[in-house]
Amino acid sequence: MSQLAGARGTGSASAGSDDDDEDSGSATGSANAAPHDARSRLPWLHERIRAAISSRPALAKEKLGIAIVDLVTGDELYSKDADVGLNLASNTKLLTTVAALGVLGSGFHWRTAVYSDKLDEATGVVDGDLYVRGRGDPELSQRDLRELAADVAARGIRTVTGKLVVDGSYFDAQVEPPHYDEEPNERAGFRAPVASFGVGRSAVTVVVVAEPGGGAAQVRLEPDAGDYVRITKREVTTVTTGHTRISVASKPRGDHVEIEVTGQIRAADGDYELRRRVDDPARFAGEVFRKALAERGVTIKHGGVTAGAVPTGAREVASHDSAELASVIRDMNKYSDNYIAESVLKTLGAETRAGGGPGTWADGQNAVKAYLGKLGVTGYRADNGSGLFGSTSVSPHQLVTLLRAAHADFKMFPDLLASLPIGGVDGTLAKRWHGRAALGRVRAKTGTLDQVISLSGYVGMDAGHLIAFAIVENDMPGSQRGAARSLADEIVDDLLAYVK
Repeated sequence: MSQLAGARGTGSASAGSDDDDEDSGSATGSANAAPHDARSRLPWLHERIRAAISSRPALAKEKLGIAIVDLVTGDELYSKDADVGLNLASNTKLLTTVAALGVLGSGFHWRTAVYSDKLDEATGVVDGDLYVRGRGDPELSQRDLRELAADVAARGIRTVTGKLVVDGSYFDAQVEPPHYDEEPNERAGFRAPVASFGVGRSAVTVVVVAEPGGGAAQVRLEPDAGDYVRITKREVTTVTTGHTRISVASKPRGDHVEIEVTGQIRAADGDYELRRRVDDPARFAGEVFRKALAERGVTIKHGGVTAGAVPTGAREVASHDSAELASVIRDMNKYSDNYIAESVLKTLGAETRAGGGPGTWADGQNAVKAYLGKLGVTGYRADNGSGLFGSTSVSPHQLVTLLRAAHADFKMFPDLLASLPIGGVDGTLAKRWHGRAALGRVRAKTGTLDQVISLSGYVGMDAGHLIAFAIVENDMPGSQRGAARSLADEIVDDLLAYVK
């Protein structure tokens, strides 16, 4: 399938991430009750969905695919162009999630470990290098690295005569996920690269703090990566009137990144934060870890960070285990985190790669296809794990087949369901269905790109009778995002009325 118009990101928040946590408005007919007569209920549902579509003429030219299945009876309740491959946007994360739960298991975790060459325990001197081996932890934080550094110091290590060496061999060297090159100048954190040793989702946060008495605002970076990420301009003024207007320019300069911060911040706003991607995630994480070691009194004599493999004879001196996969996918799906999704995809590749060696994006894609093929989901295209840019061609029928298979597998279904945003309650659905019957009764994954809106998941009055649905809208006029969301929300309202 050719790339859809809606596949392209623009660099705005709505283009690059799921900015779906907004009220989509009330559905005019959603309060209507379905007929009590069982024979009349399905015709009523069909008419309600047709009316919801026809009442939005501004969406008449969009590509709309819908598939709805009753998970108790197995009956298809409604479909519209349900076999047409469409751009899913972040609904792609459903494919990544199900494959990860099926292949890796809910209890899978990532380990980051530190090794040393010969250690003289009497003097605390490592005669040689200190190594850190990452294995793809998507949520490794500065705090985790500080704790890891504390553990290294607790082993008595005080001086390393050699270098800090990063072993990133769990993944290959291609850090840009597929299709991320479609917007090479986009510096936002949602487009961060992925390495087997990365920290802070491979993005630096620019923090601006207003000065209460006026004057120059404070500007700092979190985490501090030393000379690798440098603020070259701090020109932000605190004002008492007007609006906060801050510009952050991030410029890669060979072996480092330069950041210029200018503008004004209103004193009443207090502070302002913006995330910007880095280009060398392993170097970034290595510099953050090196500073954490220094804070704990561990000196690396040959400063800087280099890449290399952990020697066979090196000894493990400290390690950090991530949260279990079940917890990580909740963070991924509730807030539609692209970095976690791509890290999970490449982890799938590394864990299933035949013959060993570093995991590749192709390995990850193959692992997903192999597992989903067992569930009957075949013939689709999903080139990355997040759904960002023009990476997918998946039909609503394929999505619903996936949701049905997951529902039937109790080993994975509770974790999948727990990871999905709850309508009107949390995540990217926190502001939808307020004051309506569907509040708290729909769990679904959102998706947003310039001309794409998608919503897929489950709705029901109780756990004993759920409906699986997939609603995917492509080639939607950008000005009609609210109308597209309200269409999906109204259909969900009607599904709930049907199943009551």
